[in-house]
Amino acid sequence: MTEKISYLPSMGRLLNTLSEAACSIAEDYLRPHEISLAQWVVLSALWRQDGLSVSELSEYSSKKAAALSRLLDRMESKGLVSRSAVEDDKRSVKIHLTDKGQGLSHLIDMYRHVNGVLLSDLSEAEKEQLFPMLERMLKSVQVKSGKL
Repeated sequence: MTEKISYLPSMGRLLNTLSEAACSIAEDYLRPHEISLAQWVVLSALWRQDGLSVSELSEYSSKKAAALSRLLDRMESKGLVSRSAVEDDKRSVKIHLTDKGQGLSHLIDMYRHVNGVLLSDLSEAEKEQLFPMLERMLKSVQVKSGKL
């Protein structure tokens, strides 16, 4: 019988594994509605503020403009969003929800389902501490990388 490998205390490994688990839970939740997690991220921004620019959605979703453009192409072909040129700047484009995209707005709280699964074994006190600590870690990395 072989011994189980003991893992090094690597934040990267833990966060990567948790991220993969969260994505899998979210994709399972969204699959019956025929949207991907990446599409949900865009929709969730538009459900809260319709008519965002591509650059605003790029920043919100952490996707590069080219990748986001391809995603928006797929979403437009599925009838979830539409694009419109800004009147005073024809190079600028705003993204709007269609009726079909708005019709999926009941999925806005999907993240609560995912969080519920991931946080189910934590006490209320631990849950209250976790998010501020993760936010501090993220801010620290952003400051050190010059992204803040």
